[in-house]
Parts: sequence; C-alpha cells; structure tokens
Amino acid sequence: MKLETGNLDILSAENEERRGWFVGSFIPKDSLLNSDSCEVKWSKFLKGLKRTSSQDASDNTHTVAVLIKGKWKCFFTEEKKKVILSEPGDFVAYDGGAHHENEALEDSHLMVIRWRNKE
Repeated sequence: MKLETGNLDILSAENEERRGWFVGSFIPKDSLLNSDSCEVKWSKFLKGLKRTSSQDASDNTHTVAVLIKGKWKCFFTEEKKKVILSEPGDFVAYDGGAHHENEALEDSHLMVIRWRNKE
C-alpha cells in the first residue's frame, strides 16, 4: 500500500510556483497526487485581496470552489452575476471560459477542484 500525508499550508509554502495546486498532472509521476483528469487547489487569502481569473473559452473543464472559512465574492463579468460564499461548505461551480473577479471579503480559505469535461 502506498500512503502520503502532509499539510497543505506547508506544501503550498514549499511549492509557491504551484499557487496552491496540489493535485494534478504537474505533480511528480511517483506521487499519489499526480492526476491527468483532476486538479485540486488549497487557497488562503487575506481580507481585501482581489484577483481576476479567466479560462480560455475553449477550455473543456468544470471548476467548483468550496468555502472552508471566511467570506468570498466571485463576480462573473460577462454574465454580471455576483456570488457570495459566506458559510463553510458554500460553493460556486462554473465551466471553462467563465471570466470572473474574486475578492476576499474576510480572511478566507477555499478548496478548488477542476476536472476535464468528457464531452
């Protein structure tokens, strides 16, 4: 049996170039965290942090962001739709090409999962 353990805060600090992504094809092949079909990110943001994110419209992926702690705003610019995640377990799911702006309304922790659509 193969087993891996760790702490995501430490792993993120030791691998800053991954920007919190800890499961995916960019992880060494000999790791249980290597995957060609799914990516998972551990994110911590201080209150007031703002980011603009976008994926190519041809990106054939789905993404779900789950709030662990804090309060998080996600504004989908083309749809002019604002989503506030305020309770642990609140989530927002969207497909590739969803241009959005994020803001930490409080110090926030999120788990982001992205996978390829089989269409």
